[in-house]
Amino acid sequence: MIPTLPQWITDLDARAKRHVSEKGGIRMTWRIWGEGEPLVLLHGGSGSWMHWVRNIMPLTERYRIIAPDLPGFGDSDHFETMELPAYADMIAHGIREIDAGPVRVAGFSFGSVIGLGLYAHGITGPDYVMIGSPGLGKLHPVTDQLRKWRGLGDEARFAAHRSNVEVLMLGQAAAVTDEAAAIQMSHAERARGRYRGMFGNLRWRDLVDNDNGRLSVLYGDRDALCWRYLADREAFVTSLRRPATFTVFPGKGHWLAYEAADEVNAQLLAL
Repeated sequence: MIPTLPQWITDLDARAKRHVSEKGGIRMTWRIWGEGEPLVLLHGGSGSWMHWVRNIMPLTERYRIIAPDLPGFGDSDHFETMELPAYADMIAHGIREIDAGPVRVAGFSFGSVIGLGLYAHGITGPDYVMIGSPGLGKLHPVTDQLRKWRGLGDEARFAAHRSNVEVLMLGQAAAVTDEAAAIQMSHAERARGRYRGMFGNLRWRDLVDNDNGRLSVLYGDRDALCWRYLADREAFVTSLRRPATFTVFPGKGHWLAYEAADEVNAQLLAL
């Protein structure tokens, strides 16, 4: 029998308030915890709200946490588009239904780029946090090292997800646990969207360099996608006109909010 999601994650899900937004016939599922100032958490590709499981409750000390399943992922509907403005518009619509804004936003990986599209809607607040972002520079190719899981039996499928967590998501072997693999398996197998082509023609400086407050950029130095180009990314961030910080966490990988949860939570609470 393969490992499943631990009870504490099921309990965390049960504690959330649910909201379903709809635009153009596409429904998005949102989970909300806490009563403080609003902080929207945008998950990574092939993911779900569970990319933030180690962050949600600590952050409710200060924030009202608003975490969607982005279109094409988790409990939200599939959405056909390769245009960032159209995709971001779907998310902005949901945020307006839940909170008048402005809201702080933190995005992980894919979500860190999607959140940049929210600036055009005037709902982003004084801080924007990009964690493990594939944007801002070149990427180190790792997709050829990922194992295919579709069509496999339960044990082989779980083993493939565990391997993919080790290759792509986490920097330390000790962090590659049954829990991490079960989370990866749960949301990867519900992903229905592939939106990487959306990023091909984006002009990063135009998206990032604005006067909408402080930018915080966080990476692990073992980020499988970006480790080779962290110096280039830091040079780009320090060249921006807006206030910006660039922080690298030693020994940590791509899924920084999970592997370095305490440190990431401290940064978000200190905004």
